Amino acid sequence: MKIFTQGIPHTIRQGLSMNQIYTKFLLLTFAIVLAISILVSWPTTDSNRAEAQIVRTNSTVFTNSNAAPPVPPIVDDFVPEFANLPTYDEMADMDKNSVPSSVKLIDILEFKSPDEMWPSYSKKELPVRSGENWLGLYRTGGELFLANSKVTRSDRKGYIGPGDELYDWLKFERKGELLFLVKDVSELKPGKINTLYSKEASTGGISLEGGYKQSFQLGNKNYVLRVTTGLQRDGERVNVLMLESGGKSQMVTFNRYYKDHNTLYNIIGELIWVGDMDGDGKLDFYFSEYGYEKGGFGSNLFLSSPAKDGRLVENVAGFSSAGC
Repeated sequence: MKIFTQGIPHTIRQGLSMNQIYTKFLLLTFAIVLAISILVSWPTTDSNRAEAQIVRTNSTVFTNSNAAPPVPPIVDDFVPEFANLPTYDEMADMDKNSVPSSVKLIDILEFKSPDEMWPSYSKKELPVRSGENWLGLYRTGGELFLANSKVTRSDRKGYIGPGDELYDWLKFERKGELLFLVKDVSELKPGKINTLYSKEASTGGISLEGGYKQSFQLGNKNYVLRVTTGLQRDGERVNVLMLESGGKSQMVTFNRYYKDHNTLYNIIGELIWVGDMDGDGKLDFYFSEYGYEKGGFGSNLFLSSPAKDGRLVENVAGFSSAGC
């Protein structure tokens, strides 16, 4: 026991028993070993903590249910039925020759808000002088007829429309629900008209979209309206509105076809009215054209009686309003 006690200070040898000294020695040894272990393992602990954080972060990235799903590749399913169609510039030149500049049409159905007594239009776009007589297409009790209607215009005070345009109210004689007003179309006369379909203000119209096909029976004649696809001479893709009857087929109009991940423009517009408006026993129709510009609107009236050169209908009047 002298060997153990020789290295212990004199004061400790005098005040402590051998068991107490042995216990103190073991505790001191344990404390030293623990301290050395902590110092040696400390960097490893940080490294493990960083790796664990990386794992948790990566796990969050790949398992987050709010993450956007992968975008599927675009499927190019456009198959043109027609090719070598006129370009838009060529069509514009043809339209100038087919519709006289004096012909006027004002769509009412699209611009009449249920919250307002009268429709309103940009001052620049409203081709009306107060006191003029126009021919209106009215609906009363489920029947449609054409009737003369005197119109007036007045300032829509306190209102500025899209493009900072000033607007006017358009007022007319109330003879029923007015769909449109037309002027200078010699083929049209006042009286009841034969209607096969007409859009109502409270319901949506028929969408003339890709794949649309519908038959209309007028007397002993059957007509088919359908929407298909085509390519212009410059390679532009287009939607095509076709009218077919009695072995004849006419391309009525076409507009741009566009498709990407978020947007599909495969629509000509909306069918508003179909029947016999000019009284010749053949199909006439009125439809709106889809506009890419927000708030824009365009429409066209096609009649059969002025058709020539083997065609079924001709464009006799149209209306357009710019958007934002």
